[in-house]
Amino acid sequence: MSSLVNATSKRNAPAKQSTRRKITITKKRWLLSAHLLFMGIWLGSSICSIALNLIGLKTTDPHLLNGIYVIADILDNFVIRSGAAGSLITGILLAWLAQWGFFRFYWVIAKEIITLFIIVGDQIIIRWNNTAISLTGTSIAAPPSAVYTNIRTLLFIGIILRLVLLLGVIVISVFKPWGQRKQANQGQDNRQEVIITDI
Repeated sequence: MSSLVNATSKRNAPAKQSTRRKITITKKRWLLSAHLLFMGIWLGSSICSIALNLIGLKTTDPHLLNGIYVIADILDNFVIRSGAAGSLITGILLAWLAQWGFFRFYWVIAKEIITLFIIVGDQIIIRWNNTAISLTGTSIAAPPSAVYTNIRTLLFIGIILRLVLLLGVIVISVFKPWGQRKQANQGQDNRQEVIITDI
């Protein structure tokens, strides 16, 4: 009987006060809006990068070809990097200040890994694009066919993969699959699950 009373008391006891930082709903919405804005910049500029490279695959004008890679370099260094940095910073703030945490949910961990992978991949794409600028600039009439073709192929595959991963991050953010880690669930069985569908 005593064990039954103790179990009932534990079940009905108020939840321990969370030590996680709090953020008001209004501030959270502003932060989330900024996160979505930077994500949109990142995604939109990645699509523009694909469009530029598609033109590069079709054009026979060497001057236009070199100009395409120069524009793509500006896009990568300023617009895409700004979107990526903004998305990363606002994402970190959302995870830290809101209820998500950095390692409590599998979908948050998946987003973190994919985002870091994309950021590292962006540096490789920028290097390939700089190589393409050099190849089409120094020998603008006839770029070295074997080297240039390989770089062009790798560059196009890289920007396609970047777009696919970005779309994957968006899908994960919307559906929030896989739920919460078991370790994070320990001691929280009596808490409401509304935090999962808060945003």
